Amino acid sequence: MNQLGIDTENGVRQELLSIDVTENTPELLSVKSDAIESESKDENATPPTHNYSTRSKERQIEKDLEIKSKLKQLQHNVVVQPRLKPVPFLRSDLNTVEFSKNLMTTTKDIKFYQSEDRPFNRRGFKYKPCRPNPSFKSNLYSTSEIPPFKVRPSYFDMAQGIVYNSDISLISTLQGWRSVRSNICIREGNYYFEFNIVNANEEESKSHVRIGLARKEASLEAPVGFDGYSYGLRDVQGEFMTLSRPKEVYVEGGFNTGDVIGFLVQFPPLKEHRKAVDDFIHSKLPLVKPDDSSKSTPVKQPDLKRRKKTRKEDAAEDNVKFSADGNIVRDQVPIRYKNALYYEQYEYSNTKIMDHLLNPVSIYGEKAILEKDSADKQIENLPIIPNSKIRIFKNGVEQKGQINDLYSFLPTNVENEELNISPNTRQQQNPSYKNTDDSSLGYYPMLSVFQNGIVGLNAGPDFKFPIDEQDVKPLSQRYEESIVDEWYWDIIDEVEAEYLDSFDA
Repeated sequence: MNQLGIDTENGVRQELLSIDVTENTPELLSVKSDAIESESKDENATPPTHNYSTRSKERQIEKDLEIKSKLKQLQHNVVVQPRLKPVPFLRSDLNTVEFSKNLMTTTKDIKFYQSEDRPFNRRGFKYKPCRPNPSFKSNLYSTSEIPPFKVRPSYFDMAQGIVYNSDISLISTLQGWRSVRSNICIREGNYYFEFNIVNANEEESKSHVRIGLARKEASLEAPVGFDGYSYGLRDVQGEFMTLSRPKEVYVEGGFNTGDVIGFLVQFPPLKEHRKAVDDFIHSKLPLVKPDDSSKSTPVKQPDLKRRKKTRKEDAAEDNVKFSADGNIVRDQVPIRYKNALYYEQYEYSNTKIMDHLLNPVSIYGEKAILEKDSADKQIENLPIIPNSKIRIFKNGVEQKGQINDLYSFLPTNVENEELNISPNTRQQQNPSYKNTDDSSLGYYPMLSVFQNGIVGLNAGPDFKFPIDEQDVKPLSQRYEESIVDEWYWDIIDEVEAEYLDSFDA
């Protein structure tokens, strides 16, 4: 990886700073003098005439180890930040833990359950299962998975009012609108999957469903299509929904109980996507930082608040190196929750510009983007995925409407509040967030239900209405790919951690 080191408090990687050992900087001279002084004390030491306390001896040992560590860093021409080390695991942690299931309701002869034995993704944090890995000497743990081992609704990425059947292939709710995302996302490529409508939009019934695609930032306490992070379809009339605004009819006649709605998601390669995002950033930089010609005209001295914004913009540009070359940065800490092990990570949260898209009003003096300018100005400040589209099928018949130019999910490093330009991603609970990608960014199949509505996700490879398209894979293949990706980055993180730990002594 390009950058190494971890911030002690927040677990965020820091850049591995390079030091010129030929320059006797005050810091390096201090380390050298401390080391020489320590060595001379050892050589000229006389037997002690009194006994030191245990705490004093521990402090001296810690100081000696710190000096040795700094000398080793000096020899390797690096500075390594201390990292937060995981707690050693117990033998009992090697046992597999399964969720208990509490029967909640029966609808259309289908039993639906809930479980309270797992954490939910909320309040700026997300979770995934992990287990001890004796092969990892530094990180001690690696990512694991919970059955059933397939593409399905996620146990963690769901609203608390969601209930599910025995193999979590169907979901429902006894309440108002609640949503759940799948356990894998689509980042690139062409994938096909189906939504099975089991109970929705019947006469004299209040049960409804909505289906679509959503990013990690989309609200789970609202239906898909509620905000700009998701694109959904209504069962009533089959209207396309985003930003809580009904658009054109994309599914003729809507969809009801027994229908199967197919989604063919087509995304360009990540390399092409990243290039488009880089082009977007370069097009905005002249607006954020005007060229030198502006310096010739008298400019009012910026106040303290303006200077603070400038430092913020500079910091955004400094974050580029953390995402260079497609780097993945995963800040994950193993925790114990109800006798099971999970990785806790920072979750992605809403950005201000996307909130203004949903609510185009001024709040407490903030400069919001007006709805009437959405076609020209709002979208100009949001990068899109080039050549991205979602083709829709109803019972095997392709519909006329399709969703095009989805908003990009990749981070950006450009910011100017006055121009309503902000980074594309944000982690509200992470004060040291560097606009990085932790590999969970992407678009997820999202299922929304209302008052006993029932819908299921079929990722293939056995479809009710298969399509004949070249270079199209069933979404089920993404499961194996995501598992390999997790293992790959687990190994990379372990190699990095072992390197950092080598400077401890």
